[in-house]
Amino acid sequence: MYLCNHFNYMQLFYSEHISPTTILLPEEESVHCTKVLRHSIGHSIQIVDGKGTLYDAEIIEIHKKQTLCSIKAAHNNFGVHPYFLRMCVAPTKNIDRFEFFLEKAVEMGVNEIIPLQCDNSERTIIKHERLERICISAMKQSYKAQKPFIAPIQKCSTILTNKYEGVCCIAHCSDSEHKKSLFPLITKGISTTILIGPEGDFSPNEIALAQQNNWTEVHLGTSRLRTETAAIAAVHSVYVKHFE
Repeated sequence: MYLCNHFNYMQLFYSEHISPTTILLPEEESVHCTKVLRHSIGHSIQIVDGKGTLYDAEIIEIHKKQTLCSIKAAHNNFGVHPYFLRMCVAPTKNIDRFEFFLEKAVEMGVNEIIPLQCDNSERTIIKHERLERICISAMKQSYKAQKPFIAPIQKCSTILTNKYEGVCCIAHCSDSEHKKSLFPLITKGISTTILIGPEGDFSPNEIALAQQNNWTEVHLGTSRLRTETAAIAAVHSVYVKHFE
């Protein structure tokens, strides 16, 4: 495992139940902490809130379905990447492929994920709670304290007519003299929004709508990529550009 931080690696736990002095681990995290990893009262653990803060904590009470910890220190902006990235991606017919993209995007760094319903989409239903669990797991595994926001599934036409700040790109496979390479368009300090279509690509109407609303048409190289591969490649491009 490759870790880019100055902290000794510890198992992270996640909780939204945080007061000024204590943190309550919910049932699933509590069971993993006390039953699986066998932490007990007096043990030091680290907890993230999904909003960018990591807490050094000490276990003070263990109950059947929850564990109470006292806060010893707080580290703000822990593992937070120095950019804003919004990925709008059509869920794949095989949802495992979309979930794989989601996991890898969180590991590298993404702020918002919007599942797209496109003209050629083969999947229009997602299980939001499952995607949230994948995000939390990937956040902890990659030693981060910031969890991306996962939006409900949105119509592609709605996204294309929204006005987002920064660089707004649509990656499609159709021939177009206007397509540019994504990497040079990414600018440090400026937010990036990238659209990736379904297995059948964006429809001609969707591409035309993107052009009408001044979305920049981009390519990700010379190979024809699967949806999840293209999405991971796009996230990686933003990640690399900000750390080069």
